[in-house]
Amino acid sequence: MSTKQEFWDNVSKYREMGMDPLRWVAGCAVKVDLKSVVYPTLHNLKPTLKQMGISLGARVDADIFPLIGDGPIINRRIYDPFSTNIDTEDLKKINPKRAISLLQVFQKNAEKQEKFQALLTSLYTSISKSNVQFFVGKGHSIITSDKEAEFALFDFISYEEGQSDGYCLSNNDTIQIIDPTADPSSEQQTNVAVSNSLNDLISLGCFEELKVLPVVDAPNQEIETQILKNMNNFASKYNIELISAESPKRSKLLIGATLFGSIRKEPPTRLDLLDSGMKILVTRPFGDLAPINVFLSCVADENFLKDLEATGYSLEDVQKAKDSVIATMTEPNFKVAKIINKYLPDFGSDFDIQEHILATGDLSGPGIMIFKEHADNANVDISLDNLPLQYPEFVKYATENFLMDNATAGTNGAVAIIASPHIIENIKTDLDKEGYDPQLVGTILGKGNGNVRVGENVQEMIASQSLLDDLAITGNEN
Repeated sequence: MSTKQEFWDNVSKYREMGMDPLRWVAGCAVKVDLKSVVYPTLHNLKPTLKQMGISLGARVDADIFPLIGDGPIINRRIYDPFSTNIDTEDLKKINPKRAISLLQVFQKNAEKQEKFQALLTSLYTSISKSNVQFFVGKGHSIITSDKEAEFALFDFISYEEGQSDGYCLSNNDTIQIIDPTADPSSEQQTNVAVSNSLNDLISLGCFEELKVLPVVDAPNQEIETQILKNMNNFASKYNIELISAESPKRSKLLIGATLFGSIRKEPPTRLDLLDSGMKILVTRPFGDLAPINVFLSCVADENFLKDLEATGYSLEDVQKAKDSVIATMTEPNFKVAKIINKYLPDFGSDFDIQEHILATGDLSGPGIMIFKEHADNANVDISLDNLPLQYPEFVKYATENFLMDNATAGTNGAVAIIASPHIIENIKTDLDKEGYDPQLVGTILGKGNGNVRVGENVQEMIASQSLLDDLAITGNEN
C-alpha cells in the first residue's frame, strides 16, 4: 500500500471517530493563543480573582511547592466551565492549597479575549462560592471544535503544614495526536504525550518520585482503554507511579497527563541572577514539528508536494525526517534531568553563579520565544548567535508556506540551560557523553529591556509577524 493510500485510509478512520486530521495538517493549533487571548485575560482577572481568594501564578514550566511528609494529596474534579452547580461542599472538604488546571474551550470562546475572559470569570465565580482559597500554579488551555466537549479539569493539591525537605513539582500537558498517519491508540502517541508533560519537570532537574495522572478522552471505550494500557506500560518501564483519575468523558480524542515529581535541590529558576557574559546552551537542535507538518501537507495536497520536490527533496526524505523526530519525542529526557540536577545547589543552599545552573527552559511549545520570555522576566538583553535546527530545510519550507506560525517549536523538545561559561562547557561535555547534540546558542548581554537580538535568518523559521515583532532582528546572519 502506498504512503498516500495509507494516509487517506487513516483520514477516513479518524473522520469516522468525529475527528478531522486535515485540520491539523493545516496547522490549526490546539492551544488557546497565549499572546492575544490567555495573557491579557489573566492580567485582567488577577485582581478580581484575588478578591475571591484565588491566586494565579505566572507563566512557568512547572508549579513548585514544598515537599512535606509523604507528599501531596491530589483530588481531581471536572466541571462544566459555565456551570453554576459546582459542588462547593465538596471543595470545602478537599480544602486545596493549590491546583493544576486544564481548560478545553470551544473554539468560538477561545478566539477573542473577551469571550475567554467571560468563560473564566463564570468558572471561577462559581468555584469561589466555596470560600476556599487556593493558588493555580499551572494552567493549560486547549481548543475543541465541539461546543459540547468543553470542560474544566482541576487537579486540586493538598499537603500538610510542617518542615519541608525539598520541593514537589507539577505540570499538565496534552496533545490530540502527534502523527495522524498512526492509530490514535498507538503506543507512540501515548508515549509522546506523557513525555511532553514530563519534559517541563525534566527541564528543572526533577526526575525522582514521579507520579502520573492520565488525562485521557476518546471517541469510544476501546480506544480509551488502550491508551490507558499504554500509559501503564510507560509508567512501568520508567518506574513512575500511575494514579488512576477521572477522565473528561466528552468522547473526543485527548491524550495527556498531570505529572508530579520531587527534587531535593534548589530548582533553576533564578532569572534574577542572570548577568552579562553568561552563556545559553540547548540540549539538541530544535524545530521538531516542522517535518511532521510538511509531510502531512505534502501527502494531503499535491501542490505542496510539487513545491517540495522543486527544492530537491522527496516525500521519502521528509517521511524519514518525520519518523526520526517522532522517535525522539517518544523518549523521556531523564539523562538531561540528571545532568541539570548535578549542577544545582542542595535544598536550602544559596546559588553560586560560578557553580550552578541559574535558569532553564523547555523549548517544546514556545520554541526560541522562550528566550524572549526569559529576557522580559529577568530584565536582561540576549543575543542569539546560533539557531540550530534538526531539519532546517523543512523548517524553512514550513515557514515559507505558512504551515506553522513558529517552526522552532516542538513536542518533548530541547531544553535550554543558562549558566556561567565554564559551567556550560562542563554541561556540554556531560551531554555529549550521553549521546545528545548540545549547541551553544547565545549570550546574556547584561541588564536591559528584554531585547532578544537575532539574525535575519529567523524569518525562515517564524512566519508570525506578531512573534517576529517581539524580536530585535539584526542585519547579520546567525
